[in-house]
Formats: sequence, C-alpha cells, structure tokens
Amino acid sequence: MPQDPAIIQRQIDETRAELAETIDAIADIVSPRRVAERASEQVRAKVAELRARASRDGDPLELAADKSPAQATPVTAAAAGPASGGRSVRWGRVALAVGATTMLVVGTTRRRRRRRG
Repeated sequence: MPQDPAIIQRQIDETRAELAETIDAIADIVSPRRVAERASEQVRAKVAELRARASRDGDPLELAADKSPAQATPVTAAAAGPASGGRSVRWGRVALAVGATTMLVVGTTRRRRRRRG
C-alpha cells in the first residue's frame, strides 16, 4: 500500500534525528575528556569514602605520603584491620596515578587535534 511522500519524509526526518541523538550519546561516552572526568569522579568518591570511614571510626586520618613505605601506617585501625591485610593509603601514589592519567588524556587529545587540523 503506497504511503504519502510527506509521511515518508517525516518518518525519515524523525529517524535521522533519533540516529543523531544516539551518535551524540555514543560520542559523549567515548570522549577522552568524559572518560577522564568519570575517572576523576571515581577517585574523588573513593577518597571521600575513605575519609568518611576514617572520621566515622573516630580514628585520625593519617596521610602516608609524608612517610617512607616502611613507616606507612594504616588509614584507620578499622579500615586496615586483619581482614584487609593492614593496607594503607599512600596519597602520593594516588596523586601520581591521577596526574599520569590526566597527562595521558591531554596528550591523546592534543595528538588527535593535530591530526584533524
């Protein structure tokens, strides 16, 4: 059954708009800037969680970045109990990892812009 050309054109336009939205959403998900933003948000959330846990337990939050690895102490007694193996947060390493990730994303973005332009 033949359809009216105006109806077909409207359906094509609607499909084209839906595809454009889908492509924009995919581009936003894989964008290096958005990936870096999501990674930094995850790091911030983890740091906030560790600080909240430390203050909730009533133990002072000790920063291990100022100490050598041999002198590093657990963040809190409860957070670094026997079940966790006595691990400590080394803020210097966290900052180094975040900085390295940021530099990698910035470098990749600059290289892509140079290739395009």
